[in-house]
Amino acid sequence: MDLRTLENFLKLTERLNYRKTAEDIYIAQPALSRQIMQLEEELGVQLFNRHKRKVELTEAGMYFRDEAKRILEDFERVCQRTTQIHRGEGGEIRIAHSSSSMQFLLPAILAKIQKEIPSMQTVLIESTNVYEINALMNRTIDVGFGPNMIVPKEINARTLYAENFVILLPQNHWLNDENFHSLAQLADENFILPSRSESSGYVESIEALCQNYGFIPKVAYQSGNTNTVLRLVEAGVGVSIEPKSALSGQSMNVRHIELTDLSIKSEMRMVWLRGREKELNRFFDIVDEVIKNNCLK
Repeated sequence: MDLRTLENFLKLTERLNYRKTAEDIYIAQPALSRQIMQLEEELGVQLFNRHKRKVELTEAGMYFRDEAKRILEDFERVCQRTTQIHRGEGGEIRIAHSSSSMQFLLPAILAKIQKEIPSMQTVLIESTNVYEINALMNRTIDVGFGPNMIVPKEINARTLYAENFVILLPQNHWLNDENFHSLAQLADENFILPSRSESSGYVESIEALCQNYGFIPKVAYQSGNTNTVLRLVEAGVGVSIEPKSALSGQSMNVRHIELTDLSIKSEMRMVWLRGREKELNRFFDIVDEVIKNNCLK
């Protein structure tokens, strides 16, 4: 099996016609047929169902088509990155991030990249923890940033910093610093939290906080966007628990109570696919410098 065979296989999956595909790739039809038959023999599976008037992919063929596309895209990316390294160019890095990481972490990192590696192109995608995990596995992003993320064994995670959670309250809420003594006081409140199906650890951390005080939060609205959560709290439709950094640079009409004595913290994690450390080493150096120089304070 070689790349040319994969390319010809993918052409055939588009055309589903041996004669037309052979014409497109400028080889004889019998040669294309032999390539596909040898590929099937090597894999030990049937990739196509062949009928008199049509050709169609088997279920195994559809899976192999999708993975072959990814393999060729990865190979092209590797070739491009190799050329960029040879030329001393910064290349491109694709970053997925939670909204909370944009409060101060990512701006500091991006500013340092712009100053020290101006040739590096950055692509930013605001996302959820679950999206980041799937995108890393599919290699559509290079690195992700998200709070309290639980990742599979194929992905590495590093905690960059930990901070206290805060309770976000409407301005006219009855709870305040003076009368607050326990999270149990929020047991009957409506909460605004991200969807559990998108959190991969974050919502579970908040639920664990609440369960320690004898209740499970009643979720009235779901949002993983920090600004949306703050807007909804400001409107008085519920309360929320967010990392303290969610308040950075905000001027919304909300109050907060910092949870200083709790062992569970909001932990900002950087995640990447195992085995890509060398490729990402220059970016990791930037992150290390940002953390070391207290750019997050």
